[in-house]
Amino acid sequence: MKSSIKMIEIWGIPIKLHISFLIILPPFAWLFANSPFFFQGIVEPWLAYTLGTLLTLMFFLCVLLHELGHSYVALKYDIPINSITLMIFGGVAAMEETPDDPSIELKLAIAGPLVSLAIGIVLLAINYLAGLPTPIFPDERSLAGIFIGWLGYINIIVAAFNLIPAFPMDGGRVLRSIFAKRMPYLKATERAAGIGKAFAFSLGLVGLLLLPAGIWLILIAAFIYFGASQEEKSTKITRIFSDLQVKDLMTENVLTVQPETNAEELIELMMKKKHMGYPVTKNEKLVGIITFSDIRQIPRERRVATYVKDIMTKNPITVDPELDAIEALRIISRERIGRIPVTKNRQVVGIISRSDFTTAIELGEMGMVPQE
Repeated sequence: MKSSIKMIEIWGIPIKLHISFLIILPPFAWLFANSPFFFQGIVEPWLAYTLGTLLTLMFFLCVLLHELGHSYVALKYDIPINSITLMIFGGVAAMEETPDDPSIELKLAIAGPLVSLAIGIVLLAINYLAGLPTPIFPDERSLAGIFIGWLGYINIIVAAFNLIPAFPMDGGRVLRSIFAKRMPYLKATERAAGIGKAFAFSLGLVGLLLLPAGIWLILIAAFIYFGASQEEKSTKITRIFSDLQVKDLMTENVLTVQPETNAEELIELMMKKKHMGYPVTKNEKLVGIITFSDIRQIPRERRVATYVKDIMTKNPITVDPELDAIEALRIISRERIGRIPVTKNRQVVGIISRSDFTTAIELGEMGMVPQE
């Protein structure tokens, strides 16, 4: 997520804060400060807002623990986690791949809700054993009871909410893992996504009937609907590329340029060939890659005197023609690059770009899988 800031690392996983978290923080703090079930009336207003902010931060800390539960199981099964991002609707653990084994996906999906449930039970037990008032009754509030008791209830609610059988919630993955034991994985995804979309539609309809209070239900419904659609599309893409290698999708007989080519000549080449990036070779060996973005900032008067070797990306990322296509797609997405040279013994044998994958996806959705 481009609008995210890295905060810390846990188990080698970057923990990020999305900009939408800053949007949801003030409303939550306001709600806690002005609710008769929380801090309203028992402390000064300024302190109520301070405590409301603190309670919000503690809630998102529990959300982080929820995502770390997923991450722990994923790492146990050697599934890389690129990052964990805290955002407006909670947290997201970005897995590099989704396990095909239904039993592993079930364990992975259930881990987060189990962590939230465990936190909730422990906090409510502490609240009870400490003799603190039950926080759900406005007349029996205490600051300790609000923090311990309400966080306990909230975590149990989070566990239950995440088990709703709809993507992108954990319950959607639980549902898919159950279906996947009886049918092909793609069909299981489509069925689980369909149930999720139907649930989102029903939730959105209820939200419309309850406007203006139902606006949150509409937002959650939209989140669920688009999450289900994205999961379905992502799974289809993975299946399209499951039996393909880079050599099946790459462009062969790639035009290369020399390090001594100047920027003016390169621009003329780009205009003629309509390609925005070229491998740079010397003695038939790859030494770099040059793209339009590398030369666009060079003033016209300096183009003749500026050479490819001065502005190219040296030691570029490369892939082997035998690499699985889905791995190449992950590299392009992770590194945010448009194309990757395909090499064998440092010699360029092709190039694979985002447009190659886009074409393959369009063909795959038509049932026309690209062939070698």
